[in-house]
Amino acid sequence: MPKKAIIIVALIIFPLAVGLACLSSAPDPTATPRPVVETEEPAVEVPTSTPTPVIVEEEEQVEEPVIQTGAAVESLGTLGKSLWFQDGPFVFVAFLFENPNADVLYEDAAFTISLFDDNGDLVDEDYQAMPWIFPNQTVGIVANFWLAMDVVVVDRVEVDWTYSGTVEPDEFDDPFTTDSIVYWSNDGYPLITGKIVNNESTSYTDIRVNIICYDGSGEIVGGGYTFVDFIHLNDFMGFSSYADAYGEIASVEAFPILTYETQFIDKTDFLSEISILDSHFYEDDFGNIVGGFVAKNETETVLSNSLVYVTFYDEDDNITATAMAYIDLILPGDTLGISPWVTTPPEGVESKGFDILMLPGVEDDNYELITNPFTVNSTSVISEDDSVVLVNFSNNYSKSVSEVDVFVLVYNVDGQIIGGGKDWTKESTPAGGTSELEVWVTYAEAETIDSIQAWVAPSFWTKFE
Repeated sequence: MPKKAIIIVALIIFPLAVGLACLSSAPDPTATPRPVVETEEPAVEVPTSTPTPVIVEEEEQVEEPVIQTGAAVESLGTLGKSLWFQDGPFVFVAFLFENPNADVLYEDAAFTISLFDDNGDLVDEDYQAMPWIFPNQTVGIVANFWLAMDVVVVDRVEVDWTYSGTVEPDEFDDPFTTDSIVYWSNDGYPLITGKIVNNESTSYTDIRVNIICYDGSGEIVGGGYTFVDFIHLNDFMGFSSYADAYGEIASVEAFPILTYETQFIDKTDFLSEISILDSHFYEDDFGNIVGGFVAKNETETVLSNSLVYVTFYDEDDNITATAMAYIDLILPGDTLGISPWVTTPPEGVESKGFDILMLPGVEDDNYELITNPFTVNSTSVISEDDSVVLVNFSNNYSKSVSEVDVFVLVYNVDGQIIGGGKDWTKESTPAGGTSELEVWVTYAEAETIDSIQAWVAPSFWTKFE
């Protein structure tokens, strides 16, 4: 396995050499069409002032010379920008790496980021691997460390990297680009949102997105990372992530990366398996987004590991927040009402609309049930603050069932979903027996519950005895 190293001292690039590499000598302590389901305007007053986001303009890329057959392959290397910073037990590391070759694909690349104290002893290290570095791809690497003892002072950071080999890409190029990357100051808690665009006719799951922030001089001053659960073919997916900042942020870049968990999905029809029957989201008095949706399995088989992703936008089509719902199991023809947790939008920014995307799960032809055996007998609000709903249900199956999921949605007088919640039973429900479960629900204080709907469904943990 080829093994390389990079040396970066005080943000200056030195020639490549075999061995370990320092990021710096010491820390600075001061330092498609989309399947649009519904668009709703939040039932709140427009803020008196709206923060102006910094829109990241794409920098013009200098085209690398094409390497002819037989020509020497240029080695991977850094772009000369890096940062590491220690704040007590927390250490942040970020740097840029590039493949300067136009027709070389690096396989099984791995980065080891090591922290050392002033005695040269290893304090901690982080290992990040990616199956490919594509031709002419620039990769932003971000690592966060939380040291066991805050008295440990990091003296230097070293980066070592390896790869298993190089091949011709054979038209296998980086499938992703980015769009609408926005930095929101967010009242001192920097928030980065944007879109990861999939330019291929293949859908992908489990994409890591590294985020690097720059000051006005183009130097790295912070960053972060997040994950995107899936991106449909020839489509985009929004993301929202907090970032650590150690200087004034002027611009931001996002670097989507395929991981070893990434799956390639060739099918093109995602709408015929799971449909959205109803949905409503809105902002509460504190700027948080609440609501929910009702999903239905339109197939004749059990679907497991399904994902539903909600993306929220402001009036300029910038991403403001995201939500993801994970569905263990959904039986044939069955419905579930889900109120997902939504990321917090930027301070003072109003979300004007949303859309919902589904990634139906794997068909399970061997599951014990094909119809839902549970009947909801009653639902009632039992707490003084109207935040707890008691659900009573029966098990009509011939076997006792262990823990099951209970979903609740609450509606206002206009029939709009205003919130909901989920919990699961802790004890088995015997065949022909009943169970009760208290479910905590979330919705805006200004709303009043007019009606309640509940669903009971098996999960991966359910056992039939």
